[in-house]
Amino acid sequence: MKPLKTVSVIIPTYNRAHYLGEAIESILNQDIQDCRIEILVVDDGSTDNTKEVLQKYTHKIRYIYQDNRGAGPARNRGIDEATGEWISFLDSDDRWLPEKLTLQFKVLDTFPDYKAIHSEFNIFDGTKILTNKGLQSWVSDPSIQGKIEWDQIYSKRYDSADYHIYAEDGAFPIYAGNIFAEQLRTNCISNWTLLVRRDCLQKDMRFAEDYKLNEDYWFSCKLTESCDVVFMDVATAENRAHPGPRLTQAGYIEIFKTHIAICNRIYRPSSSIHRPSDKEIDQTCQKLNILLFKKYLKDGMRSEARKTYGVIRTIDAPTGDKTYFLYWLTLWFPFNVVKNLIAFKKMIRDRF
Repeated sequence: MKPLKTVSVIIPTYNRAHYLGEAIESILNQDIQDCRIEILVVDDGSTDNTKEVLQKYTHKIRYIYQDNRGAGPARNRGIDEATGEWISFLDSDDRWLPEKLTLQFKVLDTFPDYKAIHSEFNIFDGTKILTNKGLQSWVSDPSIQGKIEWDQIYSKRYDSADYHIYAEDGAFPIYAGNIFAEQLRTNCISNWTLLVRRDCLQKDMRFAEDYKLNEDYWFSCKLTESCDVVFMDVATAENRAHPGPRLTQAGYIEIFKTHIAICNRIYRPSSSIHRPSDKEIDQTCQKLNILLFKKYLKDGMRSEARKTYGVIRTIDAPTGDKTYFLYWLTLWFPFNVVKNLIAFKKMIRDRF
């Protein structure tokens, strides 16, 4: 008889009462057998009717309330409170597909040397699926990096059919290996599909708490620094596309600042055998600082732009940006040329 698997699912939430029930139901509807699932809802200071919505789940969840601190602290609180052998995450406005845990444990049982697994996800608008390659579309953002190919990221590739593992829609590719070096460019892991053994999560392997955005990117980099992962190229969750407040709502400035901090605070001091070279780290850091520099100028934040320009000058890497010199010239004008040009362009577009 196989030992009972235990999974703790951490749901951080903030004013998502109208979606929270769907997230919980998607966990309760998992089709896996011989598995005890613990659901921890970490309420990050919600001011809506979250508590009322959760009353019907009193005996099916653990409810944890804390003052509003953000997504990172909420997920970390969940990790500290969880009792399962395996840890997983789900955002309160997203959903798991019924076969998620069944498929992931079948793959993990087939490849027992791995202690972390994640997968593709659907992006849906509440009524229909917009794409079943959500992760692929997210990591291929041309503003930050080029197109991502899984064969280039992972060192090993398998076909699930060779191991008699099938999703509802059939067989799917399975990739495995260490992706710490690739994570330098972009986050290749979606935390709402991640399943990881508790013993992988050392005390310093937590979500960032001092950044408004990309706290999950920070966590993924810390995880892959010391842990190989498996990726199933099949959707096991649904990510909701919609406007409105999120735990991690912020602009590109916060995205770039967190990514730069990841370069400087995780990658530079890392002693991992998978660490990218100093040159690669410098190049990535330079590119991010230039993007941040240009964003500051576009937003009229000239003082911050000047400080970032000073940082750019200290990094021993080519700028590699044809428009950087033009932006640099605007620093020496007595008024904000970039912001005025953007406003003028918007006025013309709105008028015509």
